[in-house]
Amino acid sequence: MKILFERSGGFAGLKMSTTIDMDSLPEEEAEKLHDLLDEADFFELPELIQPARPVPDEFTYLITVEGEGRRHTVRTSDSAASDELRMLLNDLAFRARQRRV
Repeated sequence: MKILFERSGGFAGLKMSTTIDMDSLPEEEAEKLHDLLDEADFFELPELIQPARPVPDEFTYLITVEGEGRRHTVRTSDSAASDELRMLLNDLAFRARQRRV
C-alpha cells in the first residue's frame, strides 16, 4: 500500500508532501499506519471533510491511499478532522518532516 500525503496552508502557507510505501517500512511501522487508517475508518470517509465555517491560516490536507485493489482520497483541515483522523494526519506530517531533513 502507498500513502500520498500533502499538507498546505498555515500562517506561512508552506506546502509539505511525501509518499510512503508501506511495503518498504519496518513491520512495526507499517502496522502502526494500518492501525491509524483503520481507527480513522479512512476508506469510509467522504472525499471532502469541511469545517462548519472556514478557519483562517489552518492547515489543509490531501491524503490518498492506494493498494489492495482500492484507492481513496480525502481532503480535510485541522478543524474538520475527527480525533482519529487527526492522529493519522499527525503521524503522516511527522514522517514528511523526517524525510525533508
